[in-house]
Amino acid sequence: MATTDQPALFAFLRAELAPRPGRIGQVFRIAVTCTVVVVIGQIFQVPLTPYMAYAVFLVSGSEAASTLMVGLVAALAFTLAVGLSLLFYVLDASEPALRIPLMALSTFAGMYLVRVMTLGPVMFLASFVLVLSQTLIDEIPNLEALTHTVLWLWVVVMIPVMATILVNLLAGEDPGRLARRSAHDLLKALADALRHGDFPGLAARREEAVTLMEMRQKAAFLKPGLHGRDALDSMLIETVAELLALCPLLPQQMPAAIRLPWAAVAEDCAIFLSGGPPPKPLASTSPTPDLTPDATAVVTAFHTAMMRLRDGLSRRDSRHAAVPKQRKPLFVRDAFSNPSHARFALKTALAAMVCYIAYNLVDWPGIDTAITTCFFVALGSLGETMHKLTLRLSGAILGGLLGGICVVFILPHMTDIGQLSLLILGGAALGAWVSTSSARLSYAGMQLAFAFFLTVLQGYAPSTDLTIPRDRIAGILLGNVVMSLVFSLLWPVSATDRVRASVAEALRALAGLLSSATPGTRLAAIRALGAAHRFTGLAMFELDTLPKRALRRHDVLTLASLDRIAAATFTIAEQAASPAAEPADAAAAGWLVASADRVMTGAPVQPPPPQTAADLEGLLAVTPADDRIPLQARKLLLQQIALATDARS
Repeated sequence: MATTDQPALFAFLRAELAPRPGRIGQVFRIAVTCTVVVVIGQIFQVPLTPYMAYAVFLVSGSEAASTLMVGLVAALAFTLAVGLSLLFYVLDASEPALRIPLMALSTFAGMYLVRVMTLGPVMFLASFVLVLSQTLIDEIPNLEALTHTVLWLWVVVMIPVMATILVNLLAGEDPGRLARRSAHDLLKALADALRHGDFPGLAARREEAVTLMEMRQKAAFLKPGLHGRDALDSMLIETVAELLALCPLLPQQMPAAIRLPWAAVAEDCAIFLSGGPPPKPLASTSPTPDLTPDATAVVTAFHTAMMRLRDGLSRRDSRHAAVPKQRKPLFVRDAFSNPSHARFALKTALAAMVCYIAYNLVDWPGIDTAITTCFFVALGSLGETMHKLTLRLSGAILGGLLGGICVVFILPHMTDIGQLSLLILGGAALGAWVSTSSARLSYAGMQLAFAFFLTVLQGYAPSTDLTIPRDRIAGILLGNVVMSLVFSLLWPVSATDRVRASVAEALRALAGLLSSATPGTRLAAIRALGAAHRFTGLAMFELDTLPKRALRRHDVLTLASLDRIAAATFTIAEQAASPAAEPADAAAAGWLVASADRVMTGAPVQPPPPQTAADLEGLLAVTPADDRIPLQARKLLLQQIALATDARS
């Protein structure tokens, strides 16, 4: 086992830690901001300097808009939390019997609201700071000193928040420019794949196209004038995502006469996004006799999408009427009807209170990071929680070891704040490099930096005490154990359940695409497909802590089959409307909806009625050859559905 796992781990780390455009700039901004914040804290002797440095990691985003939004949210949340903390002190400062229920209630409310509200991050941070401030009563029993410390907490947060926002506004990445660069890279990869006829790897990059929409929305946050192009840009992003999703059904041996013109257009579109001239027109293509009828339908759909992308980019510089911005609802649709929200909040509150009572019973206040662990690793399923627990623990151990080495061998030789600044700059840069990885690894970098700061910044002078990193890591381990036990024993939610929910959501979105191709439907389906793949990877972290619930071929669709069904559905969406094919579309949409319901319960999916395929074959037999492509696209979908249902048996 080790011989196969070890290279896979190294390959994963090499891919995650490899340089990419914009990464060095983001790491530089985080490291410099951390250093500036630490210098301010050391000069003015602001308490909790390590937390100030770590706050930079929490606020920093990949571009300026994210940083600004998170910074404003953090400022609002901490202001609210400090005010509530002072109010709570009036009630429970001398009443431990009242303090624990109030802490539990605060945790429950914050974790519940983070699941059901649009402003969930504000409530989460406010709840976290409120609970954390209540734990300070055990260490600072004097109410006047306690109030003074809590007021300092506001300063401790505002300094890094304001510094991070200022640095990113001055030197941060523009989200619009980042979106253009990301789209450029995707189109370059598409052009290279078309040029060499290598398509399988492109499907894995669909989620990058989904993130383009998020970047575009953030760009409009900083530049409201972009709202006039919302509809066009959404269509373009959807088209890029669809082109990548069609790749699983593209014929492996596609003639160069078809591939190379597409590659040229994709290259032109990428150059246009980098400031070049508009892409050249794409000539219409005629069916190639070398291709099967199924492949012809896919090639026609791909060609249509490529033309739409080219034409849309050519029109992008023209003026568009402003589109009224739709307001998001304050609460999610099932906020008060889905019991899983309350169960999630109750499990997190229970774990946090167990940790609080445990370290007070053993009189070990140094492991209070157990409560922080409960807040920051609580996620919807056990697989997600275990994944974040693994990253948190591994990052904390590495950061603690690195900080311990610095405490023993480097800090005793330091004599001024300039030398300390260089040390902080190096440690912050290392943590920032890891934290700018994908979600599969980034949290480990944040924990590495946090443990490093806690170890090195123990006061306003060099220290050789190693008990702090020991206690912090012990607290993280305690929080991990408690969260694992609570989430696996009380209303356990498997990542497999999240896979099934994502598969069902994708099937319903594809059914909607067959019924009425409204804007955003393709992107919704691709987003759900990406979530299904992501949760499948997280399911491995559950190990044997839950009853056997792993995806089995006989009770749900395989993800590869689902990808091909999605590609076939997109092929239909790119064809002209065919009244003769409406019964086949209705039957396929009905199968998709029914299969979504069966997937949610783990029941076997059933093949579509054979009469549908027979009727379609009859239509193909009497339809002229030039008009068969729309019908052939429907036949392709039915074939993929049949293959998927056969694969389960």
